[in-house]
Amino acid sequence: MLKRLLLVTLLFGVVRTSAQIVSIGSDSPNPNYCADLRVKANLHIQSPVRATGKIEDQTGAPFKNSSVELRRYISETKQRTQLKVSTDSQGKFDLGTVPKGEYRLLASPTRAFKQPEEMWCKPDEQCRLEIVLIANPTDQFDGQCPIK
Repeated sequence: MLKRLLLVTLLFGVVRTSAQIVSIGSDSPNPNYCADLRVKANLHIQSPVRATGKIEDQTGAPFKNSSVELRRYISETKQRTQLKVSTDSQGKFDLGTVPKGEYRLLASPTRAFKQPEEMWCKPDEQCRLEIVLIANPTDQFDGQCPIK
């Protein structure tokens, strides 16, 4: 194929093609952009509760064997990892008993999907989290930042 393309180029002198320019790295004027990102608590536990759930995308496909991270929410810029688990082949996960508090639940291990927004666990014995992740635009400044 390459030899034919070269031959065509030599015979006709012009090969037309199209391309897309891809920029790697941030064009943000702030070099501390990632460090300055602010996030909110997205999981609110009113009393100790066993938390389980299922994660799928907008088409209903489960997130198979995917990382789920529960972080204790301290502030908009600081959270402490409390627990890491993985989903099973059906997208289900079990966080066990979670103490009362404010948390940041990372349901997607990458920025390809938006993290869940507000989730509340009422004071019951069981809290079932049904999470549908939505694709994230990939051309935003925060696309290169670590997950928060």
